[in-house]
Amino acid sequence: MSENAPTPAMAPGKRQLMDAALRLLARQQHAETLSLRELAREAGLNHNTFYRHFDSLAQLQTALMADFTAQLRQGTSAARADVGRDPSVVRRVVGWLFDFAAAHCDLFLVAYRTLHGPPSEGRLRLQLCLDELRRDMLREQRAMKLLPEGHDAVWLRVLGVYGRAVYALVVRYLESPDQRDALLAESEELLAILVMGTAALHPSAQDAPRGGARRKRSSPV
Repeated sequence: MSENAPTPAMAPGKRQLMDAALRLLARQQHAETLSLRELAREAGLNHNTFYRHFDSLAQLQTALMADFTAQLRQGTSAARADVGRDPSVVRRVVGWLFDFAAAHCDLFLVAYRTLHGPPSEGRLRLQLCLDELRRDMLREQRAMKLLPEGHDAVWLRVLGVYGRAVYALVVRYLESPDQRDALLAESEELLAILVMGTAALHPSAQDAPRGGARRKRSSPV
């Protein structure tokens, strides 16, 4: 499915369970402590309803991470294309991430804990989806003439490092929204450092489209 395709409608009971799970998981440190009865009570549903939509709590967690990354793929892609929002691609995309996290704080927090938590089906799903997001980013950057062709594995690693750093910036933004401009500037500077360092280590990567200095400052996440 294209990252720009509309998300299929979700059964109301399934949505209730996922929203209830987010609220509970955001208040708990460990997903393993979530119980089926607690979840059903939070969702206002009979606990037997759960099995109409999920086979296990692990499958529900996986669905939450798939939902999270689908929204990231759609939102960041739209932000990269929205040239009227800000001339800097970095500020458009990272700014969108700030706004998304602020509006979906529970979802973002649960995803952050899942990514840095113990091995689980949800973490594996999240990692796979984030890999897809990196490939989206690389493809779109090249379509916009922001990165050169070649060295795919190298650029994907760079984008992975940058993505984790941006995730940390989003957490800092949620803690101190008044630091938004400083954090956006930090995201631009960090990406410029990573891109220039990659070009230095892989000289052929310097054979990029013209406007390189400006491009490095405004490359998307």
